[in-house]
Amino acid sequence: MFKKRRHGAGHHGGGSWKIALADFAFAMMALFLLLWILKTTNLEARKAIASYFEDPGAFQHRASPQPIDFGSNKSIAESPLIPKGGDSSVVDKHPEFKELMKELEKLINNNDISKKYKDIIFLEPLKDGVRIVILDNSKDDMFELGSANINPFFQDLLLGMAPIIKQIDRRLIISGHTDSVSFQGKEYTNWELSSARAQAARKTLLFGGIEEEQIFMVLGMADRSPRDAQNPESSVNRRIEIMVANESMEARVQRMFTPVQKQETDKTSSNSTENNNIVEQARQNQP
Repeated sequence: MFKKRRHGAGHHGGGSWKIALADFAFAMMALFLLLWILKTTNLEARKAIASYFEDPGAFQHRASPQPIDFGSNKSIAESPLIPKGGDSSVVDKHPEFKELMKELEKLINNNDISKKYKDIIFLEPLKDGVRIVILDNSKDDMFELGSANINPFFQDLLLGMAPIIKQIDRRLIISGHTDSVSFQGKEYTNWELSSARAQAARKTLLFGGIEEEQIFMVLGMADRSPRDAQNPESSVNRRIEIMVANESMEARVQRMFTPVQKQETDKTSSNSTENNNIVEQARQNQP
């Protein structure tokens, strides 16, 4: 007849219970995480998180230092990726720079647009003038991927800044910067891309009212001057910088491209004038 099969002591009906237990543990972990987020964040932050995961391309951006904007009032200048401080003496010596920064801060902190701009633009007072840094954004790219076609979001920003910059009688140096991600081919590189993007920024500023004579230099820096050297592919390395130069900065740049013969002539003339002044001073000192 039939024999009764005895089960071993270690048999528990297969391994399906392990899968069920793992699913339960994962669900509980997700629940606790959700409860923690609801408890520690405000309504604005929760909306930012929800909109982030609703975005189909949310996980396509690489190397973003802060992929979700929690609506913090913390300035981008306080980020560990951005050097703190600056040379405030240039603002003290040049009232027009102080007024420039004041007006730009009004634009950035405007209630209507501050949520858009506060994490991607900041001002750096330097001994050579004021540098305006516009960072790429991990969610709203400044330019179309691999091209110099500027997106409307950043185009509006430059157009809004143009009338303010136009009011100050200073020359501008516009530079384009990329991350270290290279192209497949060798004919078009980050050098061409950064140069083209700097030119796109120049044209946008001109369209916004900047005079052509105010543009002093436009250059592409490729990935040679990263803001996050530890993470060369970071989005903060993709940026446009506008340097509002003071007199000494403008003079130094001008000398870089002055013919050597003219430099020697100017130096000889300067030395001759200095020597004549010394001789004249000595004569006056005679009894």
